[in-house]
Amino acid sequence: MKRIVAVCAPMVFAILSLASTAYATPITYELSGTASGKIGTTTFTDAAVDLIGVGDTAGITSLFGGVIFGNPFTTFTITIGGVGTATITDQSAIWALPAPSGVSPEPAIVFGREDRVGGVPVLDEITGIGIVTSAGLAGYEDGAPVPSITDLGGIGFPACGGIGEEPCIHTTLGTLSFDSNPFPPTGEATFAATPVPEPTTLFLLCGGLAALAGRSRIRTRK
Repeated sequence: MKRIVAVCAPMVFAILSLASTAYATPITYELSGTASGKIGTTTFTDAAVDLIGVGDTAGITSLFGGVIFGNPFTTFTITIGGVGTATITDQSAIWALPAPSGVSPEPAIVFGREDRVGGVPVLDEITGIGIVTSAGLAGYEDGAPVPSITDLGGIGFPACGGIGEEPCIHTTLGTLSFDSNPFPPTGEATFAATPVPEPTTLFLLCGGLAALAGRSRIRTRK
């Protein structure tokens, strides 16, 4: 009992202290695959790459008459096998394409960096960093949980950093570039979406654990 209270109390206190700035409905989006490229001064080849973006479902926006649904990331990280984890500092977003369209012949998810118009990032124009296309994404509009879906996809970026090319991706480990563009996708990638537990859920979890611990203690005494 004491051990559970010792774990739950600091957790609840930390969450309450952040409640005023927390997002009402946070959700974590994850896209993973294999890619080659360079980050900072480190080159990687056929490495496992994991992209994790956190957004707020309240920020989902219908674009182009509902053909695409966009959601800006509040944080966006990349983990590269054998290299480490970096935060992508460019404003980025997720696009959900709930039906086949001119962008993709299948429903799709795209992670991308928001393009700039007049120096300001805009949600309705992005340059893709990763994509998954799958019939299992039909009707998906960014807001619901999604179990792991593996299908046609890839991770990459168009040529960058050269004359006439756009800047490479900015991260806390240096600029990031990939050896190939994932569009059109020719490999395989995995996508999942997981809601972040709200404070109420954690209160209920801790209360339930405490109740079970107390019940166990009573049974032991008997």
